[in-house]
Amino acid sequence: MLLGLAALLYAHRQIRRQQKSNAKQTRPHVAMVMEPHAADWHVIELAVRNFGSTAAYDVGFTFDKPPTVARYEHTEDGFTDIVELTLPQSIPELAPTQEWRTVWDSALDRSQFGSSIESRFEGVVSYYDRPEPQGRWAKTFGRKRTVYRTKVVLDWEALQPVRRIEMMTGHDLAKREREKLELLRNTLDYFHYATKEARVDVLRTEIDRMKRAAEETQSRWRRERFEHPTEVVRLPRHG
Repeated sequence: MLLGLAALLYAHRQIRRQQKSNAKQTRPHVAMVMEPHAADWHVIELAVRNFGSTAAYDVGFTFDKPPTVARYEHTEDGFTDIVELTLPQSIPELAPTQEWRTVWDSALDRSQFGSSIESRFEGVVSYYDRPEPQGRWAKTFGRKRTVYRTKVVLDWEALQPVRRIEMMTGHDLAKREREKLELLRNTLDYFHYATKEARVDVLRTEIDRMKRAAEETQSRWRRERFEHPTEVVRLPRHG
């Protein structure tokens, strides 16, 4: 009789173990990841994907520090605001392999801010294995839904840099540096004579002219970076 009882207990434990294993395999598993845009490597997208075998419901996010993004379209006086990335308060449902995705930021543009913009964000994605019960009876006597949580670490510093090597001769490098010096010299000459002006209206005209020139240069630089997104590292070549 004792042998039969031991066998029964062993079988019960095996069944419970198998049930737990099946529960792990037949459950939602939602994660938040950073991925490069398919067309432009420097444009990083934020994706929330269900890697599990069942649907996830009421997917929500909490962060110690919310992810941030530079608001380029509202640039004024050469300064760019750093604002929170817009995320949904909740995703009602994610079927297996289904995802929610949004463009986050450009790695090239973000690198220009240095330490003035956060690069690492830690948080939690929470979700349920079934929809919220509807009705008093279902809420009181229905099967309780299980909540799952997945830790999230979004780190811009962990992204692999992508660079293209382009050879330049010493003559090319010297010519480029001479052009930079000439640009700087002309800018300083302009500043020297413009500040001698005493008329307020003329000073305002000069300020507006320089502001327009800076905005045009910034727009051209940004447009070229997006049209030709590959970062170029030019190395000197002898000969």
